[in-house]
Amino acid sequence: MNIDTDVLIMFLIMWGIPTFMVARGYFKMSEEEQKEAMTDVKSPRFIFTVGFLVIGFLFAMLGDLLKIDSMEMGGNIFMAIGGIVSIIRIWKINKLGSVLLFLLLLLAIFT
Repeated sequence: MNIDTDVLIMFLIMWGIPTFMVARGYFKMSEEEQKEAMTDVKSPRFIFTVGFLVIGFLFAMLGDLLKIDSMEMGGNIFMAIGGIVSIIRIWKINKLGSVLLFLLLLLAIFT
């Protein structure tokens, strides 16, 4: 297994800092706020939008780090599903925002 040092550093920075910040914010919350946050995270709306995007990004970065193409492709598929579900959810609220998100998703796919 050949791990690129530059990719490892980017992985640690891009996942370490946000993880630390979220954990710190969670532990600063009151017990009631923590329960409310966990309820939000367990909701299907969160799982199929933000959850799929984050899991997909994690798999894609791990696949790139470990040089496993199938893991990277699986991560891209999860990100695409999360993006599509996000576009559908936003379409009900803001049509212009959903078109903008769709264009950004296309830009991410083709670059």
